[in-house]
Amino acid sequence: MANFFTVGKYRPHNRRDHRFELPLLSLTVADRHVNTYDWSLGGFRITDYKGRPPVGDVVTVSELSYSPNNRTYVSCKATVTRIILGKNQVAFSFKELDDDAFEFLENASIQRLAILANQK
Repeated sequence: MANFFTVGKYRPHNRRDHRFELPLLSLTVADRHVNTYDWSLGGFRITDYKGRPPVGDVVTVSELSYSPNNRTYVSCKATVTRIILGKNQVAFSFKELDDDAFEFLENASIQRLAILANQK
């Protein structure tokens, strides 16, 4: 008997790391500079792009930033996990985070709290 699972809007999210929209994270993925819709220590979502590798392929992330003064060069691997056709988006899951990337993303999540506090 075949195994089936629900995809799309009826399947609950089962993620370990909550995704953030703030601060807006910019990264260099496969030599392309892109902005994220959301991100976490586990992955990120960006606008789909021409020449994107298929689901399952691994790309290199070489830079992370959330402002001109908060930028770091990294050496990380991310896997294309899904294509969201109706929204023209692609989701990636970090396969490997180096120490600089992990520290940068943790600091960005702390920066998120400062941004939210200033919005009130």
